[in-house]
Amino acid sequence: MNLVITFFLTTGIVINTIILLLLIKSKTKETPQRLLLLFFSITLFYIIHGYAQIHKLKFLFLSTFVFNEIIEFFTGPLIFVYIKSLFENKTKLIRKYYIHFVPTILYLLCVSIPFLISIIKKEFVFNYLKVINDHGDLFGILLMLYFIFYTLYSLKLFNRYKNVMKLNFSNISENDFGWVKRMLIGVLVISCLDVIFTLYESTIRELNFETSYLTLISVIVLIVYLGYYGVKQSKILLPDFLINTPEKKDKEDKEDKKNEYLSGISDEELNTLKLSLEHVMSIDKKYLDEDLTLSTLANAISISDKKLSAFLNQYLKTTFYDYVNKYRVASVKEKIKSPEYNNITLLGIAYESGFKSKTSFNRIFKKETGLSPSQFKSSLQETL
Repeated sequence: MNLVITFFLTTGIVINTIILLLLIKSKTKETPQRLLLLFFSITLFYIIHGYAQIHKLKFLFLSTFVFNEIIEFFTGPLIFVYIKSLFENKTKLIRKYYIHFVPTILYLLCVSIPFLISIIKKEFVFNYLKVINDHGDLFGILLMLYFIFYTLYSLKLFNRYKNVMKLNFSNISENDFGWVKRMLIGVLVISCLDVIFTLYESTIRELNFETSYLTLISVIVLIVYLGYYGVKQSKILLPDFLINTPEKKDKEDKEDKKNEYLSGISDEELNTLKLSLEHVMSIDKKYLDEDLTLSTLANAISISDKKLSAFLNQYLKTTFYDYVNKYRVASVKEKIKSPEYNNITLLGIAYESGFKSKTSFNRIFKKETGLSPSQFKSSLQETL
């Protein structure tokens, strides 16, 4: 068993080190990359601590002890800030959200460092440390619940950003954000398993294996996943007015907020705006631009992105994402029916109609028509 754990730990150390080197050598030094650099530095010491513990390497154990102690307190807020850094165009995010790291600093000063000193001196330097030590399982569960809280908070934040993306982008690839959600869910699963194992051992009986190493191995797998996607992930900047729109408590307040950008516009002007929008979409075929954004389309009809967003949401009862992709689906259907495209694949038609990925094309087409692209094509052939 120790041989298997040693293999995983060694592999984790090597992979973590490689990821750190890639981040250091990366030409892109944006906030997400800097936060990942911090994250992988902490996790590297965390894995080394596990290696030192299993092989009884005292010096290495003591020198990495603090990093092992603060990992739950530190990585929870760090993941939260990392997700914000992917979507918000703000500098000095850690300084802005420093309050989230205050518990980590307090824990470091009041618990982690005193515990390290106590281990070295072989006696508790403060009486409260003995209480924490005697109730280690309970204290560990509380730490993990703190981490789970931040993970759930981050997941909620991500889902909000995901919805806002549909108000600003016409193409959203799963590769752009799907991995973030899977990472958060993975973190939740690992954390919940850790809590379950600890509760089981503290209330029922000891298991025949060291459960902390299972958690450590799970963290290593997560590190590989995050490293693969996170290193190459670019920022997905969203307009501040979309991000900062507060959630309303009731529908009436929400409608008032939407109408704010359309105040003073007559029905005739709204109809003219609708015709202008239809013109640039149908005649100018703006939907063919796979990177079309809310701001780009707003510029094409000479209005602000705020006004266009409100117009789509309130007047047309749709989102920017759904509005543009409706034109793309109509274009695909038209091309499928045309003999000129008989020798072009469905994916080729999709790309020519403004779609950016196969996954989003299939999903959106089925949502609009109730059929997959291949089913739609087959239904046309059956009617001939």
